Amino acid sequence: MLNSVKLTKIDILFISFLILFSVYFYMHITMIVNPTIDGADYLLNAHGWLSNEPLYAPFRPPLISWVIAGIWLITNESWIVIQYLLPAFTLAAGVTLYALLRKQKGELFAFGVSALTLVNQIVFFWGMQIQTESLSLFFLILSLFLLKSEKEKHWYLAGVAIGLTFASRYPVFVPALTILIAESVIQRNSKLVKKAIITCVPVIAIVIISVFLKTDAFSGAFERDTQFTFLLSPFYILHSVHTWSLVVILVPIAFLFRRTYSDKNNYTYIAWFLVSLLFWSANTTNFQERFMIHSTPAVYYLSMIAIENFTKINISKVSLSRVRRHFVGKDSRRK
Repeated sequence: MLNSVKLTKIDILFISFLILFSVYFYMHITMIVNPTIDGADYLLNAHGWLSNEPLYAPFRPPLISWVIAGIWLITNESWIVIQYLLPAFTLAAGVTLYALLRKQKGELFAFGVSALTLVNQIVFFWGMQIQTESLSLFFLILSLFLLKSEKEKHWYLAGVAIGLTFASRYPVFVPALTILIAESVIQRNSKLVKKAIITCVPVIAIVIISVFLKTDAFSGAFERDTQFTFLLSPFYILHSVHTWSLVVILVPIAFLFRRTYSDKNNYTYIAWFLVSLLFWSANTTNFQERFMIHSTPAVYYLSMIAIENFTKINISKVSLSRVRRHFVGKDSRRK
């Protein structure tokens, strides 16, 4: 099987980047001396699930606490173990994103989007914590990866991944559902939705029933955080540069070119980004930059599309050497 996989120079470059990033990433993890307040809630909930005691924060999504409890069945109840194992989902999200885009858009395009996502300061910081961000981001990307598969049995697995996205962080179910609908329209295949729902609904039902049986209630968030309005907040627009860096300036440029709309695959990322932005901007009380972590791959995807349109280079079909020759050729002609 390994012999059938041919690594390109860009694949090797991504692997090298991933190794260096992992070392740098875990160096920062060693500097963490205490979990965040939210992280402490998930740890206490994990203890509650293991010991059959009441949950400390019953409104928190259960999947991360179930993962922690599963690890504690093998180890002792130490948050240090969790501190090092849970951030692996951040790296897994980057690898899955690269594998998804490599097949869809080519190695160079995949490298650009995946690397930008991993080094994003918001993703980087919260990906180190005992939080739901990295876990839900991984399952969100995994669901799209499986939906893109030509094997129908993978669509059942995509439904499971979407359900686990809900279990890991309730609101992220919104972009997950958006991706499912967008892909069904793009592929013009109603079977995709049907097969995904068949496995997605039972997973969500298990989550809700488990929490209800444990706490005699089910609450996805504080009541004040469930209030929405049509008067959208400009918070995420005003903080877009801090959230995604100056690269986000390229996103509006992508929408100006006809070529952006000629590739049907782009519509999933457009819907992913816009729905996420509108959803969080419609909240009336709670605005945090980390809520937009899950739209980060879509933002950088659209940024790369803008670069393709602006330079008229099809990144998905070009090598590093051809890009270099393109710009060197332009400079020589100007001289």
